[in-house]
Order: sequence, then C-alpha cells, then structure tokens
Amino acid sequence: MVQNIGLMITNNEEDCIAEVMNEHIKYFDKILVLDGSSDRTEEILRSYPQVKYFIKDKDIIDRLPNRKFEDGARQFLLAKAQELFPIEGWFTLLHGDEIFHDDPNWVATEAEKARAEKVNWYGMNYFLHTSDQSKDLEAISSVQARLLWYVPGHIEIRQFRNKKGISYDLGQRNNVLPRGLGLRIYKYFPIYKHYPYRSVAQVLSKRRQNLDSGFSVSYDRFADVASCFIDLPPGYKVARRFDGSFHEFEIKDQGCLLWRALRGYCYFAKV
Repeated sequence: MVQNIGLMITNNEEDCIAEVMNEHIKYFDKILVLDGSSDRTEEILRSYPQVKYFIKDKDIIDRLPNRKFEDGARQFLLAKAQELFPIEGWFTLLHGDEIFHDDPNWVATEAEKARAEKVNWYGMNYFLHTSDQSKDLEAISSVQARLLWYVPGHIEIRQFRNKKGISYDLGQRNNVLPRGLGLRIYKYFPIYKHYPYRSVAQVLSKRRQNLDSGFSVSYDRFADVASCFIDLPPGYKVARRFDGSFHEFEIKDQGCLLWRALRGYCYFAKV
C-alpha cells in the first residue's frame, strides 16, 4: 500500500466533524488541517492524534491574494506535508462535511499501479428532502443515518500523486488540483458522500455566516425553515433515496469513460 496523506480544510463543522473524523481515521494516520472555524471544530480536531499539523486561516490570511480563504490556501498544507513526509506517495483532499464510500487507500494503490497521477471522485450530495419535514431529524445524531436523499454524480479530483514541483497558486479558486501534475487519470471514479445541508439549524447558521464572509454562496437561498427542505437541488435532474447502493456509479458498474461522460446529460440540468 502506498503512503496516503490527508490534506483537510474545515469551516464550522462542529455538528458533524467527530463523525467525519471517525471515518477518516479508518484510512489516514497522517492528516494536516487548515481550519477557518469559529465554533468547536478546532477543539474536536485537535483531540485526534492522527492530526499531525494544524493551522488557522487567520495565520495565513495576510499571505493570500485579496485576503480570501480559497482553494489556493491548500498550498500551505501541501508544502508542510512534503516537508514532514518527503517520501513519494499520494495526497487525498479531505473536508469536514464529507465521508468516503470507497476506500481511498485502495484507490491510491490501484492508481499507483496504473501509473496515474490523479483520481476523479464522484460526489454524492445529500440534502434535506421535503419528505423529511415531519421527522425529528435533530434526534438522529449520525448524519449518515439522518440524511437519505442525494443527487448523484458531481465529479472532482480528490487524489493526486506526490511529486516534486507540484504546487497551488495562492490565488487559485474553484480548482482543487495543484499545478505540475501529468495528464494521466485513473480509469475509475470512486465515491464520496457530501453532507453540506445537515439540519435546519446548521443550514440557517451557515447562511448567516456566509452572508458575512462570502465563504460559500450555496447557502444564500435558504431564507427560512420551509426553504431548507426541497425536492431537487438546483442544477440537477434526478434525486434518489439511498438504498444501500449507488448503483451505476459503483466502481464495478461504471462502464467505460465515454459512457460516464455522456451520463452527465441524464442527471445534470443546464444552469
């Protein structure tokens, strides 16, 4: 198995970060964290011995263009990881509201065998469905048990090979991939579960935070309790209730790359 180091960014995820970390430590014994939180996220993260390095956004903000905490800030984690753990291996991008469905260590090992330099992952994005309105969601502590509706198939690079010369532009935005990697992508797309909308209280809290900070505009549309529950998020054509499998998105059922590219037309609306 190749070395696989987690590079993690978090921002006010105290309601789920323990569950997320308990999943992450199944795969990673080396996690580096950049945290922009003002809640208890930092306290919880620092309790895990697998967190080998921890910095706050305020410690680097003066070095970022326009003093904005965006994708380019990952450079501080990448540079530190290469300093602390210089042997070659892989990096996996972690977030405070995401949980892996497929094993990222197995994926990195298989990608290494295939001589790939990066891996696309499918993100299954969970949300508060209208059928959840009558439930006491707050009584269900696990987000994985609480949220069952998702929209399938967002694709993003989440793993890349460690090599000399790779780096992030500090002003980089909406692009999680460092510069300097080759073109070869692993042939399969593993799956992670994304939980940005976990409860009414959490969603409305995020909305208030983001109106002030502009960290993420995806919460701005939630103006009240009723608006937190939807049938289908913007930009998608299909929503599903999780039944234990992600079906055609599972690695064993994915088919060829061309079919996966065409599949997007079935699930994503033009926005």
